[in-house]
Amino acid sequence: MFSRESAERTLVEVLNADYQVDDDSLVIVPELTIEKNYGWIFFYQSKKYLETEVFSYRLAGNGPVVFEKETGAVHHLGSHKHPDELIREFEAKRTK
Repeated sequence: MFSRESAERTLVEVLNADYQVDDDSLVIVPELTIEKNYGWIFFYQSKKYLETEVFSYRLAGNGPVVFEKETGAVHHLGSHKHPDELIREFEAKRTK
């Protein structure tokens, strides 16, 4: 079982494994995190954008990511719909 802190560390490693931008990394935005009984829904952004608020550093298409506390499974929900709708759809699939 993962704690929130270990889930955040693991997810940051996963997100940054393929992020190849000089002098930047992807970070969790803690105030947007949603805690659920099955885990956490994390939102992330470019560290450079959060530090500078320069729009050109802002990510696009970075939807919420579910981290399941029991298994460590990571589910990228996408960005093609409002996050609330994506979360509802994910949860509906979990109960089937």
